[in-house]
Amino acid sequence: MKYVEQVKTIFLFLLIFLSLALTFTIWTFTPTFPQIESTPATEVALGASKAVDEVVQPTKVLYHSEEEAKGTTNQEQIDLLLGVMKLWQIHDITTISEDTPVKKLTSFMHGPDRAAIYFPGPVPFPVIDSIMNITDDSMPEASFDRIVVAWGEASETDFMLYFINSKSGRVHQGNVSTTELENLKNQVVEPAFANYSTYITSKEVGVLPIYIPESAEKLNTYRYLQEDIPEQKLVDGLFENPSSVTTTGDLVNREYSDESDALMNFDESAKSVNYVQPQAETNDPAIPSELIFKTADFINTHSGWTNDYRYFGMEPLNQKIDYRLYQDNLPVFSQTFETDLEVVWGIEDETEKVFRYKRPYYVLESLGASGSQELPSGAAVLHAIEHMDIEPKNVSEIVQGYTMARDEKEPERLISLQPAWYYKTNGIWTQLPEDVLGGDQFGLE
Repeated sequence: MKYVEQVKTIFLFLLIFLSLALTFTIWTFTPTFPQIESTPATEVALGASKAVDEVVQPTKVLYHSEEEAKGTTNQEQIDLLLGVMKLWQIHDITTISEDTPVKKLTSFMHGPDRAAIYFPGPVPFPVIDSIMNITDDSMPEASFDRIVVAWGEASETDFMLYFINSKSGRVHQGNVSTTELENLKNQVVEPAFANYSTYITSKEVGVLPIYIPESAEKLNTYRYLQEDIPEQKLVDGLFENPSSVTTTGDLVNREYSDESDALMNFDESAKSVNYVQPQAETNDPAIPSELIFKTADFINTHSGWTNDYRYFGMEPLNQKIDYRLYQDNLPVFSQTFETDLEVVWGIEDETEKVFRYKRPYYVLESLGASGSQELPSGAAVLHAIEHMDIEPKNVSEIVQGYTMARDEKEPERLISLQPAWYYKTNGIWTQLPEDVLGGDQFGLE
């Protein structure tokens, strides 16, 4: 019996050790579960995704000397200048004029030894900063539609850039180091004066000078097979919960809706789709730069850049922004088909959402045929506008563009794009009529 206490002690020690071992095992045990594969969310791609600098682009550049103006709308030639500018460090952005008189504004844009870069709509500084390199710690939200590279206005250290809003007359100035001048002149300016087309203007047309190519030019013509984006792709790409979408109507007038009251309908004649979320309607204005950034992000969510759509203008007070179809760097207009991507933003439950989204659902992809056509000279265009039954000073822009229509020979199968001259008055684009250049006069939004 003398060993009983020792045995009890040893047994108690073993129990304590076993308890600690079991506790440690429980704490550190990791169960092995069979792996369950998650089902990935369906990604809808109508076309391509694009960066902001691919959809916010200039459409024309003019190079001015004492004797002449040379210009281009060719994308490669415009990109040559932009490629050089993207290497610059732009600094000290300042406002130098809020309401510049027309004569002074003209000298800023069209004086000698400078290049004027044209954008089709107002571009806010934060957007251009995402494309170029502005080194200032802060910058204005102000917008401009012209950038002037004034290499003739150079000090020992810097030459000038002017950011001009041609509608309001506001002018900002920026500086670039003169060390960039030699590269600019050798790579861009000298080839431009040697090789680009001569541009002319008329004192009778427009409040500000409007420069267009002096001579007649041959432009391409196109015939595309009619191809459409499948409707189900648009349903999957635009509705938050496609499985809850219901359809009403017939093959000609179809309407889709869901439990959130979002609606989507199709216009067969214009080949357009209109999506509306009524609960997101608002009267709040938009910040211009945010309008561009968030719209690009929204369209990228469904890879909605099905063709070459470019930023064309905005109405910040209405939260509205437009992107227009381009062909060969020229805008496309149509009385038959929708040629704009239009987005109107709103707010629902304190969250920014798209209120309305209208866009084409055709795709210009399979080329049926191509050719060329000579457009009348710019001299003939200016002469015609001077003598038309309109006030020439009310004309704000003149461009070469494309007219999209159903093909005359095969209207059910082909879409044709034909070059034409267009002018803009009071916000309306109009094709120059046939009785002066060949064609009926059409007003286009």
